[in-house]
Amino acid sequence: MEQRNGRAIRKGNTVKLWGGNVVDVVIYGTEKTLDAYKFNLLKNKQMFINQINNGTIAVRRIDEGGMDEDSGMNFAEFVAILSGNNDLLNKTKLDNKIMQLEKEQAIFKKERIRAERKIAAGQGEIEKAKRTEANLMRDLEYINSYNGTKATLLLSLPQATTEEVGRELHRIAKTYRNEAYNTVGTYAGLNLLVRSEYSIDGTFDRNTFFVEGISGLKYRCGLSGALPLGFVESAQYPHGALSKLPSLIEKQQKAVERIESEIPTLQDIICRQWSKADELSRLKQECKELQHRIDESLKETGQPQAAKHEAIAEAA
Repeated sequence: MEQRNGRAIRKGNTVKLWGGNVVDVVIYGTEKTLDAYKFNLLKNKQMFINQINNGTIAVRRIDEGGMDEDSGMNFAEFVAILSGNNDLLNKTKLDNKIMQLEKEQAIFKKERIRAERKIAAGQGEIEKAKRTEANLMRDLEYINSYNGTKATLLLSLPQATTEEVGRELHRIAKTYRNEAYNTVGTYAGLNLLVRSEYSIDGTFDRNTFFVEGISGLKYRCGLSGALPLGFVESAQYPHGALSKLPSLIEKQQKAVERIESEIPTLQDIICRQWSKADELSRLKQECKELQHRIDESLKETGQPQAAKHEAIAEAA
């Protein structure tokens, strides 16, 4: 009614010039017409708009609902009442309940499928994290048990000092251009790699430096892979890259623990049974019985009409 009441206060209304700017709003309905249905539909429309405005509805589609004080009466129920057949009205109400329960059942099944997929993905992530952890442990054990000199040796300058090594690495960082990994030296028997990175448009971005473990994992220099500004610090980048091994191992362990802690909850969702399955089955059976009675009543109604038409035809 709020929308129809608003018509009296719109721009250009000349009635406001008289009567103290007060306009009487008269609402009337005619018996034995569809006015009752129109009023119910108008009420549903206003309620739908209010629900969207205050955020209490999850879907943006008008649902006429069942016949009650909150949602009014839908068209099928209105026709059922006019027919005088209570079975039609009862079946319409059952259809609405069944439709609502089937929506709930679909949501329940969707949640179960989502939980199954999440468990499958989680198990895959656990296996991957455990493989990564095992490789990290191999590299950590290797570097801890290495008895030789832990120094950066470049292929181009095998006898260089620490500062000369850093200077040469900076020269490589400025001149190297190739997306493939290239070995530039060793550290504690592990290969030192460089690789060029390019932007989306194909322009050169920067060269990144790595240390390749015996497991095949590549450990980036710092966060971005770029060398430090100082020459001495640049020559010591392999040590800094490998020093992150304990924290990387701990990260994989925490990832496994987090996923494993989520699996029991997801398994509970999978094992959960929908509590309204019996109710839905019962309502469907009642609806089927009502439909049978309706069909029988329609047949009984049609037989006298057919007999009447036959009698008229014989008389003619």
